[in-house]
Amino acid sequence: MKKIVYSITILICGMIVLLGVTALFHPVGSTVQSQKTVNVPGSVLTVALYPYIEDINGDANTETIALLKKRYHEKYPGDELEIYISPDKNPYFENSFNLSSSFEPQDPDLIEVEQTELDNLIAGGYIQPFATGSLEGEKLLEDNRRQVVDPYRNTGIMGGKEFFIPTWLCAYYTFIRNPAGEAPESGDYSSIMTLPDLYLSAYASTYGSDPVLLQDAVRNAIAGSPDPDVIFWLTTRLSACTGNTSENRCLNGYYFDNASSIDDFGAGNTDQYTGYSEMLYWILKRHPAVQNDNLTISGTVFGRGTYPSLAWVDGFVLNNHTDPRKIDQAIRFVDFYNSAEVKELIALSMDTNASSKRVPRYLLPASERFYTLANVSSDPYYRQFSPVIRNMTPFPTGGLRGNMIAVYCPVTQALNITGMDVDRQPCELSGRPAIKEIISRDTRQYRNNHHMSEPS
Repeated sequence: MKKIVYSITILICGMIVLLGVTALFHPVGSTVQSQKTVNVPGSVLTVALYPYIEDINGDANTETIALLKKRYHEKYPGDELEIYISPDKNPYFENSFNLSSSFEPQDPDLIEVEQTELDNLIAGGYIQPFATGSLEGEKLLEDNRRQVVDPYRNTGIMGGKEFFIPTWLCAYYTFIRNPAGEAPESGDYSSIMTLPDLYLSAYASTYGSDPVLLQDAVRNAIAGSPDPDVIFWLTTRLSACTGNTSENRCLNGYYFDNASSIDDFGAGNTDQYTGYSEMLYWILKRHPAVQNDNLTISGTVFGRGTYPSLAWVDGFVLNNHTDPRKIDQAIRFVDFYNSAEVKELIALSMDTNASSKRVPRYLLPASERFYTLANVSSDPYYRQFSPVIRNMTPFPTGGLRGNMIAVYCPVTQALNITGMDVDRQPCELSGRPAIKEIISRDTRQYRNNHHMSEPS
């Protein structure tokens, strides 16, 4: 009997030891699903970032990419990664008319786009949701979403699926030199990729941003009936660009064909400039004396101002051709890229060469924690940018892209009737070649507005 008891005791002890060893390699809370975080053998995650990140070192962002890859590999040494910052690898909104060419199997896995394209991307089957079965991936997704600045937290979640993860925020700001003089405003609104957005923002500011309401606004504009009250408020705001003559350089194409609206402001030819936050980088880079002008920065309201204006959101989408086994690595990169430390590196131009003077890029991260960093909260301009974004609301995820010319022409006609000096040339052209010409022209204009490189 004692032998039996002794044998049973040994057996029980052996089982306990075995269970202990098992627990050592498979801790409590882990599941077989967590093994999905392992990379696809020999695979490389390809990432196309926002293509207009300012090339501060004049090397096509080579140094910036190398630094991002170095930091990422320090955190995830087993991951293979390739990063692009180039319009050749990223459609952004300028190529929205031909999305299929940017989401083929050979195209990047993870692409940073503007959220106004999202409905088209989903409907066309170009992207897939960030669906992961791993505990690590689910936690990173949840943590990232929780960190997004509040008004934009749910952007990209559709039907309970996460198709889009916010990375950057964008809005129009008005920069005013103090003391301000009587010179007209500078800015560039004449593009078919700009004025329709301003009309919709003015509509939301006047009537509210309910998605159904904004869809109706787009349909009515396409039908040739833009809202007269919105046109009135838009005319009132855009008339700031009209000087002593009737010429409106912000609308008639002058700043596209002849001069930079940024340089006009920087040189003191205008006392007010309206544009994206990141345009401040080029103003200060090319005209350092502006730093002494005590700029006041406010959000630009194009409508009545009864409701919040609209802001754009940039974020990551996942190519539908991406191997599902690479999704966890994609999520790991998103978590890395959205960290306050990486956003500080990019937004504050910490990647500037030691031989150059550092000027922040003044991009606006979607991560709340970024704005609590000491270098950010102490910056005189970030202190003015940040509250504006919080008082805006995101653009709808569809409705405009693919309908830009159809909205642009009725809006410009309505503005012309009020006496505004607006470029109507795109509306006088017809046929597919003309549309391609317009897209090509405005793509160049968009790149010029973002000043991808220093002028020669």
